This record gives sequence, structure tokens and C-alpha cells, in this order.
Amino acid sequence: MSADLVDAELIDNGDTKILNGLLGVTFAVAILFLILAANFSDVLLENDDENSAQLSPGDQVEIVFGEPIYMPRHEECIDPNNGQDADYIGYGVGYEPSLSVDSNGNMQITAHKDLRWGGEGNPFAPVLGGNLDSWYACEEGRMTTWDYWASWFWVSVDNGTTWGHGDSFDPTPGNLANSAVGSVTGGGSECLGDEGDIAIDANDVVYYLDTTLEDNWWHRFTEGGSSYEMGQVCQRMNTMAADDRPWVAAQGDGIIHYLGNSGASPPECTGDFGRYWYYHSENGGNTFSQCFAMPGGWSTISSQNDGPYVFVAQEDQDTSSGSVHIRISDDYGRGTGPGPSDGSWALPVNIGPRNGNCPEGYPVVNNNEAGTVAVVWADCPQGDVGAWDMLMAISYDNGTSWEEAWSIAPNWGDSGGLTMYPFVSISENNMVSVAWYGLQYGEDGYTTGDEWYLYAGAVFEPHSGNPFEWSIADPTPLHIVTEYEESNQDVHALHDFFETVHAPDGSWVGIAYQQNIGLHPFEANEEQRYIKFVRGEVISHIPEPSLSLPEETVFGTIWIASDI
Repeated sequence: MSADLVDAELIDNGDTKILNGLLGVTFAVAILFLILAANFSDVLLENDDENSAQLSPGDQVEIVFGEPIYMPRHEECIDPNNGQDADYIGYGVGYEPSLSVDSNGNMQITAHKDLRWGGEGNPFAPVLGGNLDSWYACEEGRMTTWDYWASWFWVSVDNGTTWGHGDSFDPTPGNLANSAVGSVTGGGSECLGDEGDIAIDANDVVYYLDTTLEDNWWHRFTEGGSSYEMGQVCQRMNTMAADDRPWVAAQGDGIIHYLGNSGASPPECTGDFGRYWYYHSENGGNTFSQCFAMPGGWSTISSQNDGPYVFVAQEDQDTSSGSVHIRISDDYGRGTGPGPSDGSWALPVNIGPRNGNCPEGYPVVNNNEAGTVAVVWADCPQGDVGAWDMLMAISYDNGTSWEEAWSIAPNWGDSGGLTMYPFVSISENNMVSVAWYGLQYGEDGYTTGDEWYLYAGAVFEPHSGNPFEWSIADPTPLHIVTEYEESNQDVHALHDFFETVHAPDGSWVGIAYQQNIGLHPFEANEEQRYIKFVRGEVISHIPEPSLSLPEETVFGTIWIASDI
């Protein structure tokens, strides 16, 4: 091309020389433009491919689940003669797991221990039946599955790849009398507990409440559960009596919300009534406000981590049908001490119907910092073993307005099935995932040999009417229906709930859940129960909800100067 330009410039005719020079420059610029246009075309195609891969609101999120992990026992407490299946003696026996995650992806799991599996008898034999004996924890020569007296507390500091025991939750050998002494003189795993819940504030402090049924023990950790911060003496919560299922949420710098389920008005809370009672702390759980009633049926609580909002989802009342309502505080739940004031809690808002009364089914609420709030609940209009439904309600403005609740149950045809204990989690990029225990019916309904599985699905920014596509997250059945369960229409084998979390960046989903394996050595018509964890990798490209494109996109301007 340069030779042609030289030849053009040597033509004798002056005008022709100028014209040819201009043509040559124009040709060069044209070639340059074509090259640049081709490059820009590649960029545009790449951007188009990228944008086409991004999800739109209501799209399904693809998740690929890995190999499930069983929660471990302390090696020195493994007992091959305690009645456990030989393949599972290295795993802790438990049920109803709670799961939490901090901003670094560290996770914590707590779970019930088996209260009647700590010796061949029990100290309450006249009431519970069996032989009169103490319970034992990790004591040689005694049949036991307990590693310590508190509820299980496992931690993972590698995003769920491996799991171990939390700091100060070491084996505590001995009998029940040792534990009674240890609860006064010791801490950590010496604090006798039945079941617990976990929450994490904005500073990544882990708060773990473990109920004794009579009251609650309080534990704090940092470093994802690897550093115990409570000293050497068990700390009583000194709140309500006869608590059954504790729920804990945390936010900001040590603001703690505790929702206790007493089943009846606590004696210290005179002048009010309710099944659930809310307690508030702003000093990391050192002290709590007392006795704020939240009348209604089964309930759960969640809160923003940095923002001021707190949410409680409830059955409107403990009845066979009715509605689900939500209570909202926009000021960290403050102002709820003794007295008639509701403080910062607004009046309950009805967000959807209940057409049945599922066995111990909690409406579950969860939220993120962006203002998304979701509630899911199981519904059973045809009774315990009829075809169940599963409903969701969602808000994108911190509960100010709610879209109409809709069914997200799987399409299992006329036979239907059971959709038990759905749990919802929301990532900061508005991926909403739901996991649940499911049993699909054949033509014969709920029958011996039917298999329970762990189901999960996720949608990006779902709206009313959007379906969920469900997949089995663990290919191993969690439980197989027995003849006893069929004849008694008993659907409670997997107990009351389990929990899920999202990675801080939304790149994976974690689920803690229960699997039943082998016959229970002491309890008739029961099985051994084990806690598992499975992590699912998010494959879909989820855009950030806060990302907004400019009204006009300018790819650039090329200026060409020529001295002719």
C-alpha cells in the first residue's frame, strides 16, 4: 500500500497529484476503519454473548451439588458397640440442624443430640420408660453417642470443604451429675444443652444460643467459630422458662434478637400473653429486654446484617387454618422492653393464606441488605398425608409492599406428595433459593417404602407466579417410610426443620440437613439420625441487581489528522 501511495504522488499533473494523494489517504483510513470495526464487532459479540448468558428476573438458577459430608464425632469418643451402624460410628447422631455463614464464608452448624442415647437407661425412667440410669458422655465402657453435654456445634473455615468442632467444644466425659457441676464451674461443651440456634452480626461475631428447656446458655465466637469468647463459666441467658425452639438473629455491632417459643405465657411475663416472646440485646447478649409478647402460631425471625430492619413471620394464630403475617421493625427491634408499648414494631401484615395446619411447619422468613424479603411456608389443605402445597410471598422494599403469595410446589400431578419444611435464603444479588424435604406419591399415596429426598431450586429475582424448577440435592434417600408410619399417618421422621445459606458473593449454596440410617437401639419405631452438609455451585451468570446501564452507550470516537 505504501508503494501505491508513492506512485500516486509522482504523477505530473498537480491537481491529479493532490486528488490521488487524497484518495490514497482515504483508502488507508478506510482500511484502518475496517480493522477497528472488526475489533469493535468482536467486542460487541463478546458483550452480547455475556449479556445473553445473564439471567433476567424470574429465570431459573442452575446449581450443581457436590458430594455430601457427614458431621464428625470426636475420634476418642467413637464407640463401635453403641448400636450405631458400623459404617457410621465416626459421625455424630443428631437432628434439626441450624446453619449460619459469616462474611468470609465460614459456617457453623448446631443440632439436637439424641436425648435418650447416652446410656442403656435414663434418669427419667418413670416418665420416659426404660431402666433407671444416668446419661453418659464419651465415657469408656458406657454406651454413648454424645461427645459433650451441649448440643452439637460444628464449624467449617474453608467454605464447607471440611468440618470440625468449635473452639471449647471438646469431649466432656462423665455422667449427668458431672455435667450439672460443669454447667456451674465450666463453659463451652460443659454447658448442658438440648437444641440451639446461631446468628452472626456485622462484625462477624458468632452468637450461639443453646436451650436447656428451662432457660438458655449463651456462647460467643470469633474467627468463624474457631475462637471462644465467653470465658470458662457457662453464661445463663436469664430469660424465659420452658423454651422449646429458640430462634436468634443478629445485626450491627452486637444487636441480638431472640425469639423464644414457650408454648404458654412465661410466669415472669405477667400482664401479657402469647406463644412467642421477643427479647432484645444491644450488648452482644450480656443483657436482654424482657417479656415482649408476639401472639400467633409457629414463627421465625431474621434481620438485616448492616441495615435496621428486623422481620418475624408467623402463623396468625395456632389454628387449623388462617393466614401468615409478618411483623416488621425498621429500628433494630428497639423499644420493646416491659410495658404496653410495641416500640418500633409495626402492626402485623397479612401476606398469604393457610388452608391447613401442617405438622410443626414454620413459616420461614429471610432477607438481604438490598431490601428483598421472602417468606415460604408449607400448606396441607388435605391433611397430614394428603397432597401438600408450598407457598411464597416476596417484597422488594423491606416489606412495605408485598406481591401476591403464590404456589411454588412441584407439579407432581394428581397424586401429589409432601413438601415439608421449606427454607428460603436470599443472596445479595437477589438469588432466592428454597430447599425442602420431599416425598412424591405414587398412585397409592403415603405407603411403606416411599422415599424422602432433599430438594432444592433457585430463581433470580422471583415475582408472583414464577415457578421454581426442583432438583434432588442429595441422591441418597433421607428416609424410607415404615409400616408403622404408614399405619399411623406419621410424617415426622425428619423432624421439624433444617437450614440453608448462601456464600457471601452468591457463588454457592450450603444446606445442613438430616438423614435417617438404621434402627435406633433404644427407641421403638425410630431410626438413627445423622446431620449432613452439601454445597451446590451456582453455574448461572447472575447480574448484580444494583447494576444499571446508561441511557446511551458510547463505544468511542476516532479522530484522524492529516497534513496534506
